[in-house]
Amino acid sequence: MNYSWKNIKQILMIAFIFIGLNTYGQGREYLKGNISFISSQNVYVQFGNTTGIEIGDTLFSFKNQAYQPILIVKNKSSISCISTIIGTYIPAVSNQVYVRKRVETASMDVLAQKSKEGIALNDQARNNAKKEKQSTGNSTIDGRVSLSGFINNTSDTTLNSTFRFNLSLNAHHIANSKFSAECDVSLTNRNVHTPFISLVDSTKFINYSQTFNDVRIYNLSLKYELSKTASVLFGRKINMNLANIGAIDGLEYENSGKYISYGAVVGSRPDTYNYAINPSLFQFGAFISHQLTTNTGSMQTSVALFNQTNNFLTDRRFVYIQHSNSLLKNVDFFGSAEVDLFGLQNNQPVTTFNLTSAYLSLHWSMLHNLSLALSYDARKNIYYYETYKSFVDSLLDKETRQGFKFQFNYRPFSRLTWGGTGGYRLASGTSDQSLNGYTYLTYSQVPVIDASFTINATALKTTYLSGMIYGASLSRDLFNGRLYADLSYQNVNYTYNTTTKLHENNTDIDLSWRITRKLIFSTDLQAMKDTNGNFQGHLFFNITQRF
Repeated sequence: MNYSWKNIKQILMIAFIFIGLNTYGQGREYLKGNISFISSQNVYVQFGNTTGIEIGDTLFSFKNQAYQPILIVKNKSSISCISTIIGTYIPAVSNQVYVRKRVETASMDVLAQKSKEGIALNDQARNNAKKEKQSTGNSTIDGRVSLSGFINNTSDTTLNSTFRFNLSLNAHHIANSKFSAECDVSLTNRNVHTPFISLVDSTKFINYSQTFNDVRIYNLSLKYELSKTASVLFGRKINMNLANIGAIDGLEYENSGKYISYGAVVGSRPDTYNYAINPSLFQFGAFISHQLTTNTGSMQTSVALFNQTNNFLTDRRFVYIQHSNSLLKNVDFFGSAEVDLFGLQNNQPVTTFNLTSAYLSLHWSMLHNLSLALSYDARKNIYYYETYKSFVDSLLDKETRQGFKFQFNYRPFSRLTWGGTGGYRLASGTSDQSLNGYTYLTYSQVPVIDASFTINATALKTTYLSGMIYGASLSRDLFNGRLYADLSYQNVNYTYNTTTKLHENNTDIDLSWRITRKLIFSTDLQAMKDTNGNFQGHLFFNITQRF
């Protein structure tokens, strides 16, 4: 088909039409909190915990047998929220307030396995670090075990299955000692069954089967605290001062002062192809970091010098720079860069100064109902979880990760959310120029059915393909949030090299059941039919127990 950006204009017109819709109430389980402090500008609300409460959420009072919006969350900690007043409400200390309880989300390894966008281990580690509790001298242990499966069946009777066991564990100050341990390990079993026609009798099919077992270690480390500020760590770990360098196998020493931290690492980097330990990829380096925390936010800057080898010959020598900053109100910035210092000319080592990797991300909560984000991605050292992605999803990931990306999220009304992304990738020696756009519109608490309805569209244009994906989904919480159901549909239309066309109709049913507070079961069933009438079915399931 002929590609045209007029399709996006049509989507935006639909979005504005939906903005005019009326809102409607819905009964749901609420979390209760109390107003603990009132300043000239903010109202502080304390909860048992704030898990599931997001910035921008509405807090309610309960009056005359009805929930009435009174506050908007603009910041939060683990047990309290900072909010601003809506309308003419006059708060008082100890007043009770309520927030709608969200459905508990799946663990990161489940999201990674089901993700239609690859989740980088480096990004995951950085996101998890923001949520980690400040360690105390007390002994604590938490983690989760999960079992998941993925079964893929096609119209030619090819059947592939993957089963994965995952263990994640964090043990701080084991038996009140100075030792702490972490692990994130998965064991995967793959079975591939491919029928082919017998050479002896063409009417018979022979089933060719292969089985693969694979162990992946994403994090496995033991830390010992030499003093209140100094520690040494052995094993595999992504150092948060060097997030985008990736995991390091070996020894890491760190001395964390109030403002200045420094350290050194020696070991190897994981194998590029299978993420296994590879001693021949020996590396060593040192870093220094400055951190600052104030009432408004925090700032951290790291500089590191690394030398990486291959078979113990210098493969790369570079400077790594990382900076994160949330000191400005409602603004978050993260950036990293790598500058290569080593090269070869006429087979002789020389000193160079080449920028070889960069990542910049800026997020601005402009208003309580509007957030903007801009990023530039030119990273090369990215490690992904193995994701169960269709051909179309893999294509999108390949063409949209690098380059510039703009994101926005706007909530003009409490039940209407409009968001989207736009991306542009410059042509380089390893990739071609590409454009991509995505937009969605969600209306929650649809009248009569008490469900959330979303429409979305994706546009992609590269040198060899162009096309659109249109989709819609309907989701709802059931039984006071214990069960979540989502039904979605996608219509895919791509054209390759102006002649070859790909058309798919995809239907997806997703269920998530919170059996107990720490036990969650989820399943996802997807059916796809392409241009040639070929059928594919995918079944994903996961059961996760936290402790």
